[in-house]
Amino acid sequence: MASERSAGHETDQQAAEPVVLVVDDDKDLADTCQYWLDDGRYTVETAYGGTAALERLDDSIDVVLLDRRMPTISGDDVLEEIRARDIDCRVAMMTAVEPDTDIVDMPFDAYLVKPVSESEVTETVEELLVRSGFEAEVREYFALESTEAALESRDVEELRHPNALEDLRGRLDAIRSEHETAIENREQQLARVTRVNDLLREVDRAIVDARTRDEIEQTVCESVADAHEAAFVARRTAAGLLRCTTVSGLDTDPSGIDLGFITDALGPDISPGDVRAVDEISESHRAAVFNGQADQFDSVSALCVPISYRETVYGILVVYDEGMQFDEESASVFSDLGSSVGNGINSIESKRLLNGDSVVELEFSFGPESDALAAVTADLGCDLSLDGIAQVDDTVTCFATVRGPPATDVVEVAEDRDQFESARVVADGDDESVVELRLAEESILIAAAEYGASIEALELDGGRGTLALHVAPDADHGAIAETLSESIPGTSVTAKREVERTVTSSESFRTDLDDKLTERQQSVLETSYVSGYFDWPRGSTAEEVADALGISPPTLHEHLRTAERKLIETYFEDKRESNED
Repeated sequence: MASERSAGHETDQQAAEPVVLVVDDDKDLADTCQYWLDDGRYTVETAYGGTAALERLDDSIDVVLLDRRMPTISGDDVLEEIRARDIDCRVAMMTAVEPDTDIVDMPFDAYLVKPVSESEVTETVEELLVRSGFEAEVREYFALESTEAALESRDVEELRHPNALEDLRGRLDAIRSEHETAIENREQQLARVTRVNDLLREVDRAIVDARTRDEIEQTVCESVADAHEAAFVARRTAAGLLRCTTVSGLDTDPSGIDLGFITDALGPDISPGDVRAVDEISESHRAAVFNGQADQFDSVSALCVPISYRETVYGILVVYDEGMQFDEESASVFSDLGSSVGNGINSIESKRLLNGDSVVELEFSFGPESDALAAVTADLGCDLSLDGIAQVDDTVTCFATVRGPPATDVVEVAEDRDQFESARVVADGDDESVVELRLAEESILIAAAEYGASIEALELDGGRGTLALHVAPDADHGAIAETLSESIPGTSVTAKREVERTVTSSESFRTDLDDKLTERQQSVLETSYVSGYFDWPRGSTAEEVADALGISPPTLHEHLRTAERKLIETYFEDKRESNED
C-alpha cells in the first residue's frame, strides 16, 4: 500500500458533537424535529420562541432551524440578532410563510416551507454542517442558491417584485464567475457527502431488518460497492486476527485477500473511529483484489473503517474507489457507518447471547482500591446489589439496592467522591433502599460494559465485590478476562464456568419479545423499571430517566410507548396461543 494517511476524522472524544438549535413556538413541532435529529451525531436543543432563542444563542451553536412567524420576537428578528452578534452558525428558516422577494436580502442559509418532512430536516442539517467549512464567498453562493430555489417554487408572476429574482440570478452568476473553481470543488464535495449520507441511511434501514451478522455484513458490502467500486469486510476472530468474510464488487475469493495492508494503514492496535485512507493502493494489491479487472483502473484509493461498538472492534470495512481521495466529511460519515454497523452486530450478538442454550460465565473479584462502588460500601460497611445500568459514552448510571445505612448516607458518601458525577435516592426503605449512582471513572462496571459483556450480577459486601459476566461460548474469554484485569488493577478471575439454559414458557415469551424490541427499547424499558418510573408514586420522573439514558424526554416517551406496545402485543399474542393449545 502507498500514501497512507488519516482521513481527518476525529473521534467523539476529540471533537464535540455539533449543536443544533430548533426554534419554534409550536412545541410539538420543535420536539418532533429534535426527535428526528436525535441519532447520536448531534446535540439537539429546543427553544420555544424567539425570546428563549436569544437567551440560548451563543458561539456554541452550529445550526439553527428557525421559525419565521413567532409572537413577541419573530424569526426574522432572531436572524438579524444572530448576524448582529456575529455568531458563526448556519441558519435554515423553517416556516409556513410562502417565500417572496423580501427574503432576497435575508442572511439565512436555507429556506424550508412547512410542513417539513424528516428527510428535509435531516438532509438540510447535514448539508449546512458541511457548508460551515466552506469559504465565505462560497457559503454566500450556496445561501443565495437556496434563496433562488425557494423563490422558484412560486409562480414568478405572483412575486411582489418579479425582477428581484433576475437580479438574484445575476448576483449568482457574478459570484460563480469569480469563484468558479472553488464552487465546483465544493459542489463535488457536497455531492460526495450526500451520497455517503444516503448510504448511511440505507445501511441503517437494512440493519434494522437483518437477523444475523452475516446479513448485516453482506448488506453493508453490497450497498457500499454500489456507491463506490468495491468493498469487503474483514472480521476479527476470537484470537484477535482478521479474516475476510464478505466481499462485493471483487472478482476474488475472500480467503485470498492479503489483509496485511490493514495493519499497515491502521497499525497493530485498531481503535474505534480511527478511519484511515490510502490514497493509492499498490499495483500488487490492486491486481490481487481486482484480479482480471485490475487493468481497468488507473488509480484506486481505499478507506479502512473500523466496525466497532464502544471499545470492541468487530472488524474492518474496506472501501475501494477509483480516482477518489476520501476527504474529511466522507471519512466522518463512514466512521458513523462503522459505529452503526457495530451497534447492529452488538445487538444481534447480545440477542444470541441472551437466547443461546449455553453461555460462559466469568466471575471476578475486586476490592475498594479498584472500584468506586466498592469504596462506598467499604466506607459505610454496607451491602449493595446491582439492579441495572444505563451507559452513555464513558458514563455508567447504575441503580442498586443498598442494605444497611439510610440511602441518604450512600448518596452523601458518593457525592464526596470524584468518581461519581451524581447520586440520588430512588426509594428509601427501612431495611433496604434503591439509589441511582452515576459513575464517571474507576469502576469495573464501565470496563465490563466497554467490552460488550453481559453484566449478570454484581454483589458488594463491605468493600469486597463479585462480578459475574456472561459471554458467548465462542468469544475470546481469555482476552476479555485479561483486558478487564489489566484495565482495573486489583481485579482477578475467580471462576469460569459454562452455564446451560433451560427453556421455559417465560423464556419463550422473553425470546419473542426480544426479537421485537430494539436494543434501545430494551434499555429504555429496563432503566424505567429499575429506576422506579412505573411505581406510584414514581421513583423517577421521565426527565430523570431520560437524563440517565442520555436522551431527550420526547425521545424517551417515543421509545417507551413503542416498547410498551410491543410488550402488551406479545403478551396477548402468547396468551391467545396458549388458550388455543
